Amino acid sequence: MRVWSAQHGLPHNSINHITQDSQGYLWLATWQGTVRFNGRTFTVFDRETQLPDAGSLFVGEHPYTHKVVASGARGGVAHYDPQSQQWRPLPRIFNRVDYVLFSNPECTWYGTVTNGVVRECDGLRRQFTVDEGLPSNTILHLAQDSHDRVWAGTDRGPAYFDHASQRFQVISALPNGRTFGIISEQQSGDIYLSVDRSLFRLSPDHLQPEPWPVTYPSTITELYQAPNDDIWVGTHEHGLTLLQSDAARMTTVDNGLPNNHILSIFADRENTLWVGTHRGLIQFRQAPFHSHRNEDGLGYDYVRALYPLHDGSLLVGGLGGIKRIKDEAVLPFAVDSQVQSASILTFAQDSARRLYVGTFTRGLYVLENGEERYHYDQNNGFPGNDVRSILLAADGYLYAATSQGVLRSRRSANGELEPPEYFGVAEGLPDEIIYAIHEAHNGEIWIGSMRGLSKLVNGSIERVDLSDVSNAEFIFGFHETSSHILIASDRGLLTYRKRTGTWQVFDEDNGLPFAKFFDVVLDHAGNLWLASGRGLLYVSAEHFDEALYDDDPATPVKATYYHSYHGLASAQVNTGGSPMLVDRNNHLWVATSRGVGHFIPEKFQVLQQSPPRPVIESVIADQESVAQSSYLSAETGRIEFQFAGLGFHYPEGIRYRVQLAGYDNDWVTPGTAQTRVAYTELPPGAYIFQVQAAYPEGQWSDAATFTFHKLPKLWQRPVVWLLTAVAVIVLIILAFRLRSYRLQRSKERLQKLVREQTKILEQLAHQDSLTGLANRRAFDELLRKKTAHAEQQQLGLVLLDLDNFKDINDRYLHTTGDKVLQRVARVTKTAARNSDMIARWGGEEFAVLISDTDESQLQAICERMRNALLQSDLRDLVPGMDVSASFGAALHQPGESAASLIRRADKALYQAKSKGRNRTELADAD
Repeated sequence: MRVWSAQHGLPHNSINHITQDSQGYLWLATWQGTVRFNGRTFTVFDRETQLPDAGSLFVGEHPYTHKVVASGARGGVAHYDPQSQQWRPLPRIFNRVDYVLFSNPECTWYGTVTNGVVRECDGLRRQFTVDEGLPSNTILHLAQDSHDRVWAGTDRGPAYFDHASQRFQVISALPNGRTFGIISEQQSGDIYLSVDRSLFRLSPDHLQPEPWPVTYPSTITELYQAPNDDIWVGTHEHGLTLLQSDAARMTTVDNGLPNNHILSIFADRENTLWVGTHRGLIQFRQAPFHSHRNEDGLGYDYVRALYPLHDGSLLVGGLGGIKRIKDEAVLPFAVDSQVQSASILTFAQDSARRLYVGTFTRGLYVLENGEERYHYDQNNGFPGNDVRSILLAADGYLYAATSQGVLRSRRSANGELEPPEYFGVAEGLPDEIIYAIHEAHNGEIWIGSMRGLSKLVNGSIERVDLSDVSNAEFIFGFHETSSHILIASDRGLLTYRKRTGTWQVFDEDNGLPFAKFFDVVLDHAGNLWLASGRGLLYVSAEHFDEALYDDDPATPVKATYYHSYHGLASAQVNTGGSPMLVDRNNHLWVATSRGVGHFIPEKFQVLQQSPPRPVIESVIADQESVAQSSYLSAETGRIEFQFAGLGFHYPEGIRYRVQLAGYDNDWVTPGTAQTRVAYTELPPGAYIFQVQAAYPEGQWSDAATFTFHKLPKLWQRPVVWLLTAVAVIVLIILAFRLRSYRLQRSKERLQKLVREQTKILEQLAHQDSLTGLANRRAFDELLRKKTAHAEQQQLGLVLLDLDNFKDINDRYLHTTGDKVLQRVARVTKTAARNSDMIARWGGEEFAVLISDTDESQLQAICERMRNALLQSDLRDLVPGMDVSASFGAALHQPGESAASLIRRADKALYQAKSKGRNRTELADAD
């Protein structure tokens, strides 16, 4: 189930009527306008409909004209033409029109709230009221049966129209009451109609009512037969149910509906069921995930722990004790223990199938054959009642993650635990709040806490330093493969390569949408699943292996994001021991804040069978709308196509490919969320734009197409080509007479080209190719000129050298070092004056020539550049890296040579380095 409301783009939460047009759009009638829905966005037609009141009560497609018809609260009716995308109003029909029926190509029937029924045939209208046999002038519903009889449901019962007498006839055997629902069953033709809380079935031949054996808990407000012949019943106060002869099983607010008053029901061509209520639009559909929730028999929603049992069932623990799921059924877990009233955090099971249960406030339970064998808490020598994870290690000990550190206790053959010992801060742990414990294949015990990662090796705690790769602190979960240990943390997925002892981290820098993960598992095919408080990430085995063995720390990771709209009742996966597992059938289970989420790969294939139908919603050329088969002017610069895939199983996952025949040689795939493409400066010609849609991994649909022509410019037309040919002939005739002139012009052009190329080469010879600054040659030439004509105390020279730059190259490679040099060049140039010349002196050393300065100004300029470098943000290059520089400066002395000035500045730079770096030193005058 999925719900849309005003906060998702609906203009009003009351959905009065639902339909689907021939293109595949869903249409909704609301009190604030008629709405078209393409699965992603709601298009609201307000005043565009030209109804007297924007609110609509009915919307439907005319089956013969394929125009969408909307009726409103003040008697208005309007038609929408999908070809022209324009609304056309019809003359008003008294007051509020609640329902419209298209009985044949010539006749349409309108049900009003106070003026009976209006029939319009070939433009002529006739009104039918109580004077023509209706039991009431308040019309609630209109329907047509298999014998072409038109039925009207009123607030005083139903009646049908007799064509012979041109009057409505009442079925006397039916009670007097509100009739909101009338349908004609597709197979048998039987008529089902509601009167208040009761249903009646009538044969279309003799119209004798047969009471339905079920009475509903409140007034029936909607009857609807889906294409698969299911008949749905909506009520006024008790939600929704299927029509069955057994007692009604209602879907209500108690098991997920936002509101119990059902206004409308509709099944689209994908067999997705849509329900309109006073609190939004509801969709029931196939989805990759489904959830076992409190209302499904779990008894509670907040789930912390999952554990697979030997019989294929799943153990579930949370805020309401222990339950079991087997074959999709939630079953009780029979045990004589107070553990059933505890908040469960974790499970473990030994070889004798004894169950160890960790709780939030009651410590540790040992269960066997439905009985409590032992209970350990602070009252019998086991402090730390918060037991988040349990490890039954190969060394015969039980290890438990508690709020008092790591508990270690030897297990007896009967499951009894010996008095425990604790590892805490005093024993070397960074923190005593422990989240996860894992026994590695080599016997080491890995410990995840609130302040980092540790290992227990030979009885001693060893801290694991992650500072070189991550600032992660919270360590929530482990998963080990033959080559790696995967660790879920608050700063990404940490991976430890066992053969080399090296670490790698995957987070936002790798393109992941978030980086706080509560658990990590690999399924049987090696696909990666990451759990978080915001949903699940899935990375295929192929893409994960590519990223895992790539030395680039920013390697993009192609991940699929699963959220609540994929079928999870909640996307919030909880912490626990453990909150995620893959069962023997390769099904994924997750513990969430609204039950247990279940991913079944086989069910996902349902979405692949029928691709969504693509539509081209708009074509805009230079900000003007374009119609099919249009001719665009030769000056048209840009044409944009907006499209959508009209599939509602999983609209956010629909992928597209487009091709502009006449321009593209092959299909082009836009980005995942991209539903528009544009082309600019197309050459003249005939074009066909095509778009196809598909669900993830599903087959492509047939293409939606749009044809247009772009006219040629004047010089591109055949007539112009003919005139050009004539002109060419004339030019050939004149060519011999102009030969010497053309040769001379050619010579001049060549000489000009040589001059331009020489100028470019001269410029390149004086420019540093990496930073774009002047190079040393250019700087030396300018310095010699300046010192030869310098006035007293007017010229300053600054040499700056990046501190510890070799460490940057060694640690992050020269490619990162080059980016740092480029960033330093930009920062220094920004901090300097416009009149100052900056050059790359060599390596990580830069030179600045400052004119019209004195000692205090020179000092100030150096400090400004030094502070600008110190405060520059280089986190986009390497997280946590900063750069500083040492500055040596000298003022030119009268008559001093360039070489002397350089020596004094270089000596000052040496002094800045020797005095601790990241400082400025001015050279003495001598």
